[in-house]
Amino acid sequence: MTPTPTATRRRRGRGGAWGTVSGLAVVVALLLGACGVGRAGPSEASPGDGTDELQTTDGTFPSVTFQVVSDRFQARLAEAGLADGLLIVESNRDGKLESQTFGKGATTGSTTVPLAETSMLPTTVVLLSLVDDGTLSLDEPIGSTLRWLDGPAGAVTLRQLLSHTSGLPASVECAEPTPAACDAAIAAALLVEAPGEGFHVTDLDAHVAARLAETATGRPWSELFAERVAGPSGMTVTTYADPSTTRGLVAVDGTTTADDLGRLLAVIRDGGVADTGARVLSEESVRQILLDQTVRLDTHTEAWVAETGVPTYGLGVWRDRLRGDDVASVVSAPNRYGLYPFVDVGRSAWGIVVVDDRVAPRADAVSSSAVIAQLSAAALRNSPD
Repeated sequence: MTPTPTATRRRRGRGGAWGTVSGLAVVVALLLGACGVGRAGPSEASPGDGTDELQTTDGTFPSVTFQVVSDRFQARLAEAGLADGLLIVESNRDGKLESQTFGKGATTGSTTVPLAETSMLPTTVVLLSLVDDGTLSLDEPIGSTLRWLDGPAGAVTLRQLLSHTSGLPASVECAEPTPAACDAAIAAALLVEAPGEGFHVTDLDAHVAARLAETATGRPWSELFAERVAGPSGMTVTTYADPSTTRGLVAVDGTTTADDLGRLLAVIRDGGVADTGARVLSEESVRQILLDQTVRLDTHTEAWVAETGVPTYGLGVWRDRLRGDDVASVVSAPNRYGLYPFVDVGRSAWGIVVVDDRVAPRADAVSSSAVIAQLSAAALRNSPD
């Protein structure tokens, strides 16, 4: 049974605490309990996903409103057999943020969810902050810093790690769940393709990037994340699991919340500046995140491309919608459980589809959430300024 929508409003200033505001903006949060839908496409959604009746001949969705998104999200939850879920869309066009919550459910902005593949985004932000201060370079071979990586893998660059074009395999067998053991397994593994010659999503890219950061700075990953991203961005609850308790991989397994993740998305939305007012990344690093890093490659054999319908990748993000040049206007960082955070740079907005398909994993968990996220981006473009 679909809950009767109830609405609450709250406002917050740029510092992140709820309080007085100034300027003009819109934040819409939809908390709904019921769901379903199909496959995402490279711009907003694609034929065959149940959105055909909304799409015009030019591939746009001028009739999509947030009520349409609400209905589709309820269908997405119902089809997956999920009791509830959360969709947040926050726009900040003039420094003022306003939030509305509709419906009822147990999922809130403070509900803990797994990072999984979404971890590539915070990993990228940490590493690019080290590029900004001159500690690392995007295009130098990582073997000059990671001495245990020799041979072809030593020629991989940081850019290739963050864009999943390193050629590292999908997985390795670590002798024990420790970073050192996984380092050794990666060093002994064969590349699936020469660096820069193919696109393959693998958790090993995030691990090696994190180990590069640790080696270059002499600091553990948890400290680097806290000092360079979490603290300046106002993130308070996102944590990474101890590698010894998981798979031995650094910067991969962890948890976050929609509220916390939204603070990171705001950094991308606002050109590298956090809601706290702190500059986390340079404008150039944000531009690199949005650029097509797979422009010469055939990405269609990658399973994640089939799931999201998005064929190009930046640094740590999928490029859901383009704006006519090499820079994306909408980017995303989904994970296998249906979490789908996105940033609409063109509309100065971020959003997150929060569902948890771990109880009954579904092959279309990613694509179903992608449709909701991409229709939300369409609704943003259709909303008044």
